[in-house]
Amino acid sequence: MKNKIAIILTLQFIITVFAFSGCGESTASSNSSKLTYCAYNEDAICDIIKRYNKYCIKHYDESYQIEIVEFESQEEMNIKISTEVMSGGGPDIFSLSQKLPFEKMAANSTLLDVDELINTYYSEINFDDYNSKVMESGVINGNRYFVPLAYSIDAFISTEETLGKYNLVSTDFSYEALNDALSQSGESYSLFGSTEDNLNFFYSFLAQFFDYNSSEIEFDTKDFSKSLDYIYDLINNDTTDENNYYFLYKNISKGDSVFYKQFSSFELMVRTYAYLYYYSSNPVLVNNFSQSKNIISASVDFGIAFNSNCKHKEKLLPFIEYCLSESIQTNWNTEYCALAVNNSTLKNSIGSAEQAIDFDEDRNIDSNEEAIFEKAFTTVLNDYGYMIDNITDCSLYSFYDLSDTYYNSSVIGDIVNDYLNGDISKEKFIRQLTAATEIYLTE
Repeated sequence: MKNKIAIILTLQFIITVFAFSGCGESTASSNSSKLTYCAYNEDAICDIIKRYNKYCIKHYDESYQIEIVEFESQEEMNIKISTEVMSGGGPDIFSLSQKLPFEKMAANSTLLDVDELINTYYSEINFDDYNSKVMESGVINGNRYFVPLAYSIDAFISTEETLGKYNLVSTDFSYEALNDALSQSGESYSLFGSTEDNLNFFYSFLAQFFDYNSSEIEFDTKDFSKSLDYIYDLINNDTTDENNYYFLYKNISKGDSVFYKQFSSFELMVRTYAYLYYYSSNPVLVNNFSQSKNIISASVDFGIAFNSNCKHKEKLLPFIEYCLSESIQTNWNTEYCALAVNNSTLKNSIGSAEQAIDFDEDRNIDSNEEAIFEKAFTTVLNDYGYMIDNITDCSLYSFYDLSDTYYNSSVIGDIVNDYLNGDISKEKFIRQLTAATEIYLTE
């Protein structure tokens, strides 16, 4: 079985490489003195780079600017990056949103150790000024290969009314308890109101049984097998209708989905709580499900890494410093609805959220609206603030992007789809999942 999977994975890679190796732009800069970054659309890193390029004119010179190499598709871009990296080239800057095998790139010294970069060229960056648990996610085997820029708390919003509808107890959330309650309620349900979130939920479950850094695989265990049954039933009994607008505040308050995955900015969280109070619901913040108790997990929404073959390493530090600065970190909260890793910036963003909402849009904020907002702000500050201050673990990949990471999409994606579609048995799924993962670790 392992040999069969290995052959399939290898053939897929070879075919893809040959199909795309001669296509698209080179990742090298047209100006040899400039750093390069690849993109197939205008992502968040592109936005930061464009601002940085203007900053360079005032504080450095044009040679410090970063050239964005554009591609027509994500597939074309990632294949081009992979083929050039294998030959000792490739872009200077990577984004965690790019579907690349980052763990393997770190293992084979493709990625640059940022701490070594700082020691060589000197920088005033002090990682103690940033969320320590989030920044630790960028450290693999003692080397800082990734620089997180913004993150999310892995938590879901529900309401006391919705939990009561399904006889759920907010202090007893496990895959077993959730499945038992939903199946015994006699009510149809939608977990998140999104089949994509359902899939990400499944991948977040799998991630708890596979640790790349330690090479520990726990798919062939009783705990995994038991929990797999519960989450399989949860997803397959889900009645999500993608034509419904589950993300609307009224629909959340009506319990059209059991949970809602909110963008993590403090301001948006307060806004959501306020609207739910306004619609006479009582919001509840639920930790992401975990095999361990007392876990408050987070995930990196935006992050960068660097090519160890970069020819102008001294120019990387100014860009890193710029990305981590308070002025730029503010953008993650205001424009991309994520939490800034810069502690000072995050504190300021919390304070800036204190602005009451005109719920009825009569252009007048009355005392009742002020009271509702104040209640929402205080509750989020206590509950959500506690989560932010007590993160126990952070992963490199955002909940929203889990189905699109290299490992999940290219290594185990077909196996997962076959299982969730009912095309293979649980036993076969576990065998193939284990075999594919072992090959990924050793190839």
